[in-house]
Amino acid sequence: MISSATIVVVGWFVNGFLNRRHEVAKKRMECRLEALNSFLPVFFSIQKHQNPFVDDSDLLSNLESARSKFQIYGQSDEIELFESLVKAIESQNVEIFLTKAQELVHLVRQRIRCQIGLNT
Repeated sequence: MISSATIVVVGWFVNGFLNRRHEVAKKRMECRLEALNSFLPVFFSIQKHQNPFVDDSDLLSNLESARSKFQIYGQSDEIELFESLVKAIESQNVEIFLTKAQELVHLVRQRIRCQIGLNT
C-alpha cells in the first residue's frame, strides 16, 4: 500500500515537472517566433522599395519594434547583425543596410524554420 502511494506521488511530481518544462519550452518558442516575425515588415519594406530610407515612412517604426524584440528574445548573433543594420541606417549607407538586411533575412528564415521544425 505504501509503495503504491509512493509510486502515485512520484508519478504526480514527475508529471508536474514535465508539464512545466513543456510549457516553458512552448512559451520560449512563441517569444522567439514573435521576435523573428517582427522583422518581416522590415523585410517587406526592403523588397517593395528601392530606397527604403526615403520611400517608406513606416520603416523606422517597424525597425524600432523589431529591434526591441530582438534585444529581448534574440540570440547574440542575431542581435549583433541587427545592430550593424541599425548602424548602417544611422550612417545612411544604403548598400551596407541592404547587405546586412539580406544576411538578417537569411538568418531569420533559417531560425524560423528551425523553431517550427521545418529543417530540410
